[in-house]
This record gives sequence, C-alpha cells and structure tokens, in this order.
Amino acid sequence: MLESRIKLDIETLTMKLKLIFALLLLSSLPITAEEVADPCLKAADYKGCKEYQQQQAPGKVNVDTPNNHEYDPRSVRQQKIRGRYGRYITFTGITLNEYDGSPGRWNPGQPGRRECKTVYGFNNTSKTTTCQQVGYVAPSFTPATPGGVERKRFRYQLDCQDMTFDRKGDFSGWGNKGWLNVSEDPTAETVAERYCPVIDTLDKQNIVEDSEE
Repeated sequence: MLESRIKLDIETLTMKLKLIFALLLLSSLPITAEEVADPCLKAADYKGCKEYQQQQAPGKVNVDTPNNHEYDPRSVRQQKIRGRYGRYITFTGITLNEYDGSPGRWNPGQPGRRECKTVYGFNNTSKTTTCQQVGYVAPSFTPATPGGVERKRFRYQLDCQDMTFDRKGDFSGWGNKGWLNVSEDPTAETVAERYCPVIDTLDKQNIVEDSEE
C-alpha cells in the first residue's frame, strides 16, 4: 500500500515537472513577426478588423461623382410658338453654368440743390421761408462679387432650326445669358441631336408660350 502511494506521488511530481518545463520553454520562445505585425489577433471581430486595416486610405469616404450634365426625358416636349409646333422643344436639364464676377463700384453721389419757398402772412405783415435739399444722393460703394460655376437645374427652350437654346435663369454675372449655340452646353447639344430629328413624334406642351425667333 505504501509502495503504491510512493509510486503515484512520483508520477504526479514527474508530470508537474514536465508541465513547468514546457511553460518555461514557451515563455522563452521569441515573439514572431506575424504576431507583432497583426493588430487584429485579439480583436473580437477579426474579419472586420482586417478589412479596416487593409483600407488604402483610412478616413477617406468614397462617394459617386454627380453627373454635371443630364436631362429628364419625360420633360421633353414640343413647344407651340407663334401658333405652330415643329421647331421648338422645351425640357428640364442639369448643367454647369459659369458666370463672371463684377468689379467694385464707387458712386460719388449727387450734392443736389437747395430749394426754398417763402409764404407771406396777412397784408404781408409776416413771412415764413422753408428750405429743403432736393436731388441729394449719398456716396456709396458696391463691393466686387466673385465669379464661379453653378450646378443647377434649368428650364430649356431649344430651337431645332437655328440649333440655339435659352436657359431660364442662367446668371451671367450681369444678367441672363440669353440665346446660345447648343455647342455651348453638352445637355442642350445632346437633346438637340437626339430629339430634333424626331420632333414631330414628341408629345406637345400644354402651356402655350411665345418667344422671339
């Protein structure tokens, strides 16, 4: 009985010594380069961590570039001008409109003039004179405005005979630009090339508008 217990204690001690030796061996091993270079080893979401680390430009948000020239095909209509169809098209479209700035302007104003009026009392025993400044304009300065480019939705009127167009509200820096050749605007040019040859097949606009040719 005693001999069996001594044998069991020796086996237990031997196993413990082997375990201690194994732990000491592991602790003495160098940390591999993979363990140092991989910050995701202890992450709860290893896959998500790796995807984040592999981004080419962390912090950059990729968005689709908006189309600067487009039109709504449902808005393309024949337009009745001077009582007939077949020449003009109206539609809504988006384009880039470049406009000029304006320089600063100094207005020296106007000094005006002084006007007086005299009123006489009964039997000219008294008189009252009142004066006022007429036509005076104070000096003023209008600051310069910068030019720029706006991306905007416009209502177009397109002349399929002259290949010109007019955009409603296309600010130029001093006023609206008026009629331009379709080559000035990719949106107008695309609609002209696609719909002018088949203008007679387009739906007709309900609102009757008039315009100078």
